[in-house]
Amino acid sequence: MAKSHRKPLLTGVGPQKCSIGVNKTRPRGEVTYDVVVVGSGCSGLTAAFVAAKHGLKVLVVEKTKYFGGTTAYSGGGAWIPANKHQPALGVQDSSTQGEAYLHEVLGDLYDSEKIPIFLQSAPEMVKWMEDNSTVRFKPVPLPDYHVTRKGASMGRTILTEKFDGRQLGSLIKNVRYPIQGYSAFGTMQADPEELPVLTSPFGSVANLTLATKKLLRYAMDLLQYGKGTDMANGNALVGRLLHSVQQQGVELWNNSTASKPVLDDGRVGGLQILRDGEDITVYARRGVVLASGGFGRSEEAKQFVPHEWCACPRGATGDGKRIGVESGGALPPKNPMNAIFAPISLLRVSNGPVRRFPHFAIDRSKPGSIIVGPDGRRFANESEPYQEFVTNMHHKGIKKAYYIGDRTHLRKYGMGMALPWPYPIWRLLRQGYLISAPNIFALAQKIGVPAPELEQTIAEYNSFAKTGIDTQYHRGENSYDRFYGDPQSQPNPNLQPCMTGPFYALPLYPGNVSILYGLITNNDAQVLDQHGQVIAGLYAVGCDQNSVFKGAYPGGGSSIGPGMTFGYRAGRRLAAAHT
Repeated sequence: MAKSHRKPLLTGVGPQKCSIGVNKTRPRGEVTYDVVVVGSGCSGLTAAFVAAKHGLKVLVVEKTKYFGGTTAYSGGGAWIPANKHQPALGVQDSSTQGEAYLHEVLGDLYDSEKIPIFLQSAPEMVKWMEDNSTVRFKPVPLPDYHVTRKGASMGRTILTEKFDGRQLGSLIKNVRYPIQGYSAFGTMQADPEELPVLTSPFGSVANLTLATKKLLRYAMDLLQYGKGTDMANGNALVGRLLHSVQQQGVELWNNSTASKPVLDDGRVGGLQILRDGEDITVYARRGVVLASGGFGRSEEAKQFVPHEWCACPRGATGDGKRIGVESGGALPPKNPMNAIFAPISLLRVSNGPVRRFPHFAIDRSKPGSIIVGPDGRRFANESEPYQEFVTNMHHKGIKKAYYIGDRTHLRKYGMGMALPWPYPIWRLLRQGYLISAPNIFALAQKIGVPAPELEQTIAEYNSFAKTGIDTQYHRGENSYDRFYGDPQSQPNPNLQPCMTGPFYALPLYPGNVSILYGLITNNDAQVLDQHGQVIAGLYAVGCDQNSVFKGAYPGGGSSIGPGMTFGYRAGRRLAAAHT
């Protein structure tokens, strides 16, 4: 193990030995670390933890006030073929089977160098992180997204176990908030196992007891921390990773922008950091890891995904890619798909930025709803994976669609930011996020689609719901669709009549949650130049590294899985590097 270069840390926050950018003590001029990580999502924090666990002095710099990046907005799942948790589901998987599946899904896009490394290292990463850090995953019987392809399996997506954010101390206040609609009353979070209980609190005594306990804890959390601390989904993954790096003495700076690289005869030796208005030169003896979350909120993103809304954090403006290119890093040709697509709904408020909600699957897959284009007709299977759904919008030129549900659908399952009963929806109706009408004809007039076509579409859908067979788009015919349906809805968990007024419409736009185009790297995430040579001291992971799947999305967590895996490999490489 490499010799530690740790020095006494700045005054920490909370019970752990970690310092963050809200401290009053500031370094002046120049500071030196072994490793500097740009960005605080799962990829960068994994690299930081692995390097620190091997004895290196590590700094993580976060551009915004909040740590967590896009990971904090996500479901917190990682796509890991042949992972250690699949046997608990009765699934026997292998890297060979995963390889066959990826060959089927990717075709000519299959990277014969990186993908075998990913398949080998990903399950190793999961085991090592669970053995050495606070990170814990759990199995979930989610099928792959292309369930009919050779090599497809289930359980490759593993979800993060809930986390008690109080273990972070006051650092919890600087963890990025979840997306509105993924939590109740602002920041009261719930993992998928709790959702049926919290969306039906009066369904049983047990449901009411759990809901009451969560509300009481949430009230206490608000008094002490100003937010909920029962962390779930992507917030839980961020919380567990932050707790892990705290334990290793990693320093965390927020409000700190990486402005340019420090170059030394072709080697990246550090970064210029603008921290709360102060320029600091941060030297990195071993290397710099770019993990800034891509450039989904930059103007440049429009060259890759025109006419799209991005639901990633506002700080994702391409700092990592820019620093990589300034250091001599090479970029590949555009991928066939350059983003994680998802249909997006928008909440426009008078006193703040537009809020964006990605509709991955949980609401739009439920029965009693359809999605139509401007012509009032369905155009796709509403329950299909988000990447394919938005691709369908692109191919058919649909720039605005309408997610339509009846009273039963909304009250039982919710629609985007509109949570199920008993949570109130009046504010969202007043703000224009959700549109309601007593009947389909009136709803069509309100949203500007042809009323006869919408009425006919609803009638056709209702006939499918009665038979349980969608002869138009085959909704509910595969295991992926059914996973996100309602098992109590028979004979098809994704189909129930849409016939109980009032009726609701929610405008949807083609959108994305991250750009998947980034720097060319080798198998250890080292950035390569135009000649395929390693740029010494420079690494890129997550969305700063070009997608190993070239933008394809084989299963849930196909960004987090490779991001953590190559973050793990980068951390190990840094630990082995010569000073």
